[in-house]
Amino acid sequence: MRSDHLNFHLSRREMLSGMAKIGAAGAIAAGGGGVLASAAGAGTGHDHDNKEMPNGSTLVRTDYDDSFSIEGALNGDWAKATQARYGKEDQLGSLNEITPKTTARALRLLDGGREVVTYRLGHLMVNGMPGFSTYPPRKYNQRLILQGYVPNAADKFFTTATRGNEGEDEWRKADRERGPLGYFQGPNGFGTNNLSAHEERFPEGGTYQIATQFDNLNHVGVGHIYYNGYDAREFASPTGTTKLGMEHVKPFVTRGVVIDILDLKISQGATTALQTVNGNKMLANSYRITLEDIQAAMKRARLGKIQAGDVVCFRTGWHHLGDDPTTYAQYLATEPGIYLREARWLVDHRPALVAADTWALEVLPGVPTSDPGQLFTVHQELIVKNGIRIGEGVIVTDLANDGVHEFVYSYSPQYALGATAGNVPPMGMAVRKKGRK
Repeated sequence: MRSDHLNFHLSRREMLSGMAKIGAAGAIAAGGGGVLASAAGAGTGHDHDNKEMPNGSTLVRTDYDDSFSIEGALNGDWAKATQARYGKEDQLGSLNEITPKTTARALRLLDGGREVVTYRLGHLMVNGMPGFSTYPPRKYNQRLILQGYVPNAADKFFTTATRGNEGEDEWRKADRERGPLGYFQGPNGFGTNNLSAHEERFPEGGTYQIATQFDNLNHVGVGHIYYNGYDAREFASPTGTTKLGMEHVKPFVTRGVVIDILDLKISQGATTALQTVNGNKMLANSYRITLEDIQAAMKRARLGKIQAGDVVCFRTGWHHLGDDPTTYAQYLATEPGIYLREARWLVDHRPALVAADTWALEVLPGVPTSDPGQLFTVHQELIVKNGIRIGEGVIVTDLANDGVHEFVYSYSPQYALGATAGNVPPMGMAVRKKGRK
């Protein structure tokens, strides 16, 4: 806190302390009302709701605006009140008031509605966004990293040869002397399919492309060509993309379906398709989820057809490897997943999103074809060719354990200008069908 702010708050505290003494004396003279009655109520958890008068008007409690004291926190009165309400081990506070019944009551507000609209309630994240002054500062400072083509404004990007090893200092120097600079990793794409890629980075470290994430349409391309024919050479900027960014993704609620391949393979006794690591069952390394697997899992769960606008979520169990540092290397080395035949079948059904509990959705390494040098072709098939975004690290284990294969999928996206992804976890809502396994 700045020194002038600190002095202001100290002087204010002294003033309020004096007022509290005066108020307390007045309360004693008046027979125990006023401030002391308010403090006693706060310490014991008494109800302070405003009084309703016979004519329907409300008598406002004036003690709500009396002086504020932290003594109740220091002597334990505040804790006694919250512990009495929620228990000594509570870490939720008033979120305890949200129960399955209150959720059901809220959802009933939509009953009878012919159309349901979702609304964005967040503030757009942009570079230089104001924040409360602290040190190190609260600062939003996004940069774009790209590979696979040469951007028009190449001079606005560090190259792998010139960026040096100075890290944050180099970024700050560039900000001062040349304006914000992005990262250019090279003109050659990944694999023989020339997969180009954008991701965001922050000078102090970090990205939205981590853990549970929502791959956006500006994430991957074919050279400089991205979804809908947009030319990345024209929309790449040092701080993000000027087209196809996360700011265009609105909040949405839709049907989610769980395609439980792990449960299917366990039920089939398909030992070659399975493995157990640290007590957790999961699909085998590089197991390809076939179209027949998808259809059999849907039939086993009594799911109808995938409908346009659905979110399709695959369960493989692979996420358990990402929970334990001793298995991080295995988690990233390979993964089970779908390939082109399955992706194209899904495309025919027009889902809004295809997701899995793996880090990249598709089987890795890729299925040997006439061109084994191809890499992340499912990403290009879904995102670039068909405009279908990908969810990674989307965990549906709890839904599956409760016997739920059809649910309400709710997503409020990262609202960040020009970002290539969001790592806000989605939410599922459903009626539990059976106890946990």
